[in-house]
Amino acid sequence: MVALVVFANPSFFFLLLLLPLVWFFRRYRKEEPFFLPFASQWVGTERKGPINKLPVVCCYLAFVLFIIALARPQEEKGKIPIRKEGYDIVLVLDISGSMLAEDYEIDQKMVSRLDVVLDVVKAFLDKRVNDRIGLVAFAGRAYTVCPLTFDHQWIKRKIDQLQAGAIEDGTAIGDALSLALSRLEGKKESEARHKIGSFLILLTDGANNCGNLLPLEAAQLAARSSIPVFAIGAGLSGEVTMPVLDEERRKIGSQTVISEVDEELLRKIAQLTGGEYFRATDSNAILSAFQAIDAKKKIPFEPIVVTKKEELFPIFLVLGLFFWFLAFLISKRI
Repeated sequence: MVALVVFANPSFFFLLLLLPLVWFFRRYRKEEPFFLPFASQWVGTERKGPINKLPVVCCYLAFVLFIIALARPQEEKGKIPIRKEGYDIVLVLDISGSMLAEDYEIDQKMVSRLDVVLDVVKAFLDKRVNDRIGLVAFAGRAYTVCPLTFDHQWIKRKIDQLQAGAIEDGTAIGDALSLALSRLEGKKESEARHKIGSFLILLTDGANNCGNLLPLEAAQLAARSSIPVFAIGAGLSGEVTMPVLDEERRKIGSQTVISEVDEELLRKIAQLTGGEYFRATDSNAILSAFQAIDAKKKIPFEPIVVTKKEELFPIFLVLGLFFWFLAFLISKRI
């Protein structure tokens, strides 16, 4: 298939009209045209023979190549879909020590809540290619893992580094929501992209027990900013199996602890902000919750199709410089 070449700035081809003027000045003027290189070679001369015309021919050719470069030739490489609209989403994930509880089952094997959550989150990222997504993690305090970004692969790499119990333990839901809101409000809109909206996804397996801001106070801030919070209560309530880790975070045993999810609080947060609450007592429920959020906040229009192009002007620029330099070399030898 023959490649299609287009020009981004075709108006520069009008400069080709200067060539007849250059020819006129060379032929009918006896004084050296100072605006041309190697002026003595461009003035009419009594020397005859093809070799004496080579510098002039090379300069003409260089001039044409420079004009083509200015016109920016581009080779079309095909069509690619681009969506400029999307959501801003911040994931607010609980990484307290209780997220190590092994009360989820996959392929007849008990796994921790955090392992299941992180796998589902990464699958969610793959579906939201048009959205800017950020990540806030929290336990006894909250911190930003990733600011809003389109680089979902980078977020996945940061997710793989998350460890439950890696920071001071506790469940600071209010502080985490407040930090997530600041991540959304602090990101200014780009002129090249229209934002459909913003929302938070809060996933926790506990009840708020620390922090500077109460969860419902943070929820009121979100409501005033029209940012819905989709809350997911993860894990079983009651007795659950918790691994015992050594100083190097290797499992050396297990113990039974009591787990408590404050469903009433999470439901109030969702209702107050216009979001929705999901109870996820197993791995399938976690997946279903994220699928429901994905379906509810899906972008309903087709992508914009643009043509991918490769710039070819460097080729013509280099060729023009080559013939320009060649004209100089030849003029010095004849």
